[in-house]
Amino acid sequence: MTKFIPRSSRIVPLSRIVPLSRRCLWAAGAVSTIVLLTACSSQSTPVSSASAASSASSASASAAATSPSAPISAAAESSATPSAQSAVKKLVAGFPTTVLPLMPDATIQASSLEHNTDVSMASMTASVTASSADVLAYYTKSLTSQGFEAQPGDAVDGVPLKTFVRAQGQEIATVSIVQSASTATFTIGATLLPASFR
Repeated sequence: MTKFIPRSSRIVPLSRIVPLSRRCLWAAGAVSTIVLLTACSSQSTPVSSASAASSASSASASAAATSPSAPISAAAESSATPSAQSAVKKLVAGFPTTVLPLMPDATIQASSLEHNTDVSMASMTASVTASSADVLAYYTKSLTSQGFEAQPGDAVDGVPLKTFVRAQGQEIATVSIVQSASTATFTIGATLLPASFR
């Protein structure tokens, strides 16, 4: 007789979890972007419902596959400092525009900044009439000129995404893009050391 093992108690091989870690980060960022854009006024270019559904399903799948890390995330959230800020349709005060400049002719949709003891996290979402290749080219030139090293790959699951690293991996910047007709809506986020804010 075969013993039935409930799905929740099955062991997921580590080889299936590790490759999904980058996709999980992207999916979480994409879902956050969609939520922020939805909250913005109707003047902004809407992201298609297909993209939203795809991102949401990717995030759900990734979250399910990486559920063993949930206690760590909860612990990290509980230790967050009260220095987090966010803004809609503008950059928050103190945003590191030298490191993360707004692409020319782009319209800011939302931004956030959180300072912690060792590192700070900054992100912004904006839209521009350009191709995803143009957005990636702009930020690749901007970030590599500041000492970031572009990591291999320009997309995850067919969605334009590029990661950059400097300071021996202590600083990481990621650019992700959703293309809708001639409009590219992009999110650039980074984990930065205090020196990047001086």
